[in-house]
Parts: sequence; structure tokens; C-alpha cells
Amino acid sequence: MKLKDIPFFFLDLQTTGAKPESSSILEIAWADEKQTESHLVIQPEGASIPFRIQALTGIHEEDLAKALPLAQVLERLAPFLAPRAEKGQRPWAVIHFAQFERPFLLEAFANTLPFDILCTHEIAKRLMPNLPSRGIKGLAGYFGYNAGELKRALSHIEATKVIWKGLVEALEKEGITELSQLLEWLQATPKKPRTKYEYPLAKEKRLSLPDQPGVYRMVSRWGEVLYVGKATSLHSRVNSYFRGQKNRDPRKLEMLTQTWDLIVTPCGSPLESALMETDEIKRLNPRYNISLKTGKRALVFYNRDFTSQCPVQDEGHRVGPFPNALVLDSMLKLAASLREKRFDPDMFHEKLDPELLKAGFLIFCQRHHLRPDTFASMRSILALGLWWQRQEEPDEVPEAELSEEELSEELGSDSAEPTPEDVADKFERHFVRAGRALARSRKLTRLLNADIEFQMTKEVPAKHLSLRAGRIQTDPPESTESARLPWRGLSVDTYDRMSILQSELQKIISHQGKVWIHKVPARPLENSWMNS
Repeated sequence: MKLKDIPFFFLDLQTTGAKPESSSILEIAWADEKQTESHLVIQPEGASIPFRIQALTGIHEEDLAKALPLAQVLERLAPFLAPRAEKGQRPWAVIHFAQFERPFLLEAFANTLPFDILCTHEIAKRLMPNLPSRGIKGLAGYFGYNAGELKRALSHIEATKVIWKGLVEALEKEGITELSQLLEWLQATPKKPRTKYEYPLAKEKRLSLPDQPGVYRMVSRWGEVLYVGKATSLHSRVNSYFRGQKNRDPRKLEMLTQTWDLIVTPCGSPLESALMETDEIKRLNPRYNISLKTGKRALVFYNRDFTSQCPVQDEGHRVGPFPNALVLDSMLKLAASLREKRFDPDMFHEKLDPELLKAGFLIFCQRHHLRPDTFASMRSILALGLWWQRQEEPDEVPEAELSEEELSEELGSDSAEPTPEDVADKFERHFVRAGRALARSRKLTRLLNADIEFQMTKEVPAKHLSLRAGRIQTDPPESTESARLPWRGLSVDTYDRMSILQSELQKIISHQGKVWIHKVPARPLENSWMNS
């Protein structure tokens, strides 16, 4: 029979792990061209969905309230198969990467499957040996379908349909139009090793890019921007993605398998391209960008005494901005512990003996000839942190901002049984981190309303930027005073933009360039210790 005429159906499983002996089926879906069905499966007694699987699938424990027993789900599949069997045909299921599903299906059906399986992954390995990625997301994207971020059975079935259609068309070009021919071809054709990656993006497109700064966007077959990046040289940066064969990032290869086009915007300098990049990431929310997305992030501002915080700057909360609440959390707990004369065991986001914390803090104070009672207020803690921070190399490029999850992980990343000396080291790091965060907030505030000149090299003329409320002004701005609360109405978008600007200016300085910052006069903050 012709491949186009066979009533194939499509099937997908999501499971709680990699092997049936240690995990179970979580979701089953099947479909043909007319009918689709999907069911969550009740888990074995006492079993829970691993957190990693919840993150990958978006299926949580509460979702299982509507789940069915596995046996009942298989009973619902039987009528779907019956019409095919009545016609004297062995039902055929098309599955992507059936090597994974097959062991779970064999266990579910007591080692006797009521259908045969065709694996689109096995076909693609022989037809397209040099495609960078043959995973379901990459291959579906190559054929023009967005498989989505979450691993769900229904979306994977739709992706498998698109992949199957694309493979059937490719098989026809090879003269394979019937099932018997396909089965013989699969048996006789060995899996071909990759020799050189072949990308859907036309080579001429990327080779013709200009050798100048700018922003590039990787675009899918259906017009979605998959990734936004910045470049000092558009030509060099974009083409670097397509070089080399070994030790390539699988996620990048998956993206490049789906990239059919490029959109580039040349800029006057790397600094301008960096600012455009963060704005474009916020605007487009590309799937393959990780950093600089807004997500659930929010700024934090504190009152004068650090006894309350707020996500926006107002008259009562002027100190900031800080990228998240964890940045100062350990030092706030230290100040409270010293006032209450009882060390908080959760000070560093891992349970530590209060006596160990006390001993470590005393060693910390002895090392630096400090009195422990000096640090009962955040002002004194931040003053020392700022002093230490200023001892760092002034032209050092600032380290990247950590996400809340990364910061939490770092705060508790030391050995399981730290010594008092280890705890003293922790205190040093956290003092410096707090001082660095405050210094950074001041630097970013200074840039919000400023006229900036920068010169990359002696041979290149200086360039000028005028910023008001964190935005580049194309027309000459009026030299009026900036607002009493410079961050009022501004969000994490502006924080990211100013962070990028600060980093780029530091890079210019570190490469022997010159930077001049002329701050727009601002009304002083009354009674603010930050101005003292």
C-alpha cells in the first residue's frame, strides 16, 4: 500500500523517568487525522511526580485528580485500533523516538503489542544524517512546526504528524512510496554517521553579513524569532554558530535546526547593540534566550532603615534598586541576629548551627579587627561592604547578575559540614556581595539621566548618548532636573538596560578606551544616608 493511503495513527507517552522498572507512564495520547484523545495516568500508590518531570511537562500532582488507571486508558485505546484490525490490517503507530516508548508500551501490554511501530527518528537518521538535531523539537521546527516548551503528549503528537508528512515527501524523492519499500529500506540502510552539519539557513545569507556591530535575530520557518543576540561584528558572531563539529551545545543545535532566516540591525557601536539586545529580548521573549527575560522578576527598594521593602520606588522606599530580595537577605538576617543576640540558622539558606554561625562571625571580626556589635544595623554592614567593594580593581568588568534561583543555590553551595573558618569566609563574601549590590544600584541610578561620551580607541571619534529615564534620546534633551525619585515608574526592564550599559562602559575602559559621564543635575534626596 502507498504510504499516503495507510491509516497510520500517532502515539506519544510522557513518563516519570527513563526506564519502566523505575518509573511509570504519566500521560498517553493518540490520534489520527480525524480523532485525538489524551489521558493522564494514575500513578502507583505512594509514587509522586518528580520535580524535574513537573518542570518539563507542566503536569503537577493536583492535575492527577482527573487521571485514569492505566488499564482503563488502554481499554479506551482498543476501539481506536479495532476498525484498522477489522480491515485485515495490522495497525501501525507512528512514534518519534520509539526507542524510548517501546519498553513502556511492552510492559503496559504484557509484552504483546496490538500494533506495529514506525519510528520517525530512525527514518530521519537515515534520510537526514547531517541535520544538527533530530529531536522532536528540532525536527518539527525544521519542517515548520513549533512543538512548544513543555513536553506534553498532545503537542508531541501534532509535531510527529508534521515530521511524518515531511519525511514521506522526502522518501518519495528517494523513490520510496510504499510501506513494504520503507520497511526494506530501513532494514537495508545503515544509520549514517554525521560528516558535516547541514543547516536550513542559506549559507549566503550569513556570509554576506556586515563586519560591524549590531543585533541579530534567528527566525524560524513560520516567522517566530527564536533567539536574539548582540555582536561586535555581525559577520563574525553569527558565522561562529555554524563552525565546528565537536562538543556543540545540543540546545544551540536544536535552535539552528529550526533557523531558516536572519533579521539583523546594524548599530553604530557595540554599546548600542547591547542596549538594543535587552530591549528586543523583552519585546519578543524568544524561546532560546535565557538571560534578560523579564519573567517573574521584580525590583526591590528598601526604606531608610531596611525594615520594609517594595517592588517600586516611592517616598518611603528610596534605597535601591536591587535585582531581587535575596541579594541582601543574609545581611538583613545578620543585623537582626545581632540585635536579638540569637543567630538565625537559615542565614545562608542552609540549616547551620547557631553556635557555628556565632563562632564563624567572631573569627570574621577578629580577622579584620572589628567589634561584633558594630553590625547591628544595615548601614554599618553596607558601609563595610562598600569599602571592601571599592578595594577591587576599578576597571574590572562587573560579574553578571544572578537569577534568584542561581543566587539561592550559590548561597548554600559550600560543604555539608563547614568549619567556623568556612563560615567566616562566607561572611566576607556576603559583606562584599551586599556592598557590590549597593554600589551597583548607585551606578545604575547615575546612568538613568546622563549624557555619556565614549571613545573605543584613539583612532575612532568619540560618540555621544543622552539618556533620560534610562532611554536613549534621539533629539537633544532639555537640561531639566531629573525626578526626585529617579526610578519611579521604572521596572526590571530599565534595570537590565542600565546593567548592560554599565557593563559595556566598563568593557570600553578595560580595553583602554575612554568614557565620560555627565550626570543631569538631580534634586538631592532629603535626609538620605545614601548622600552622606
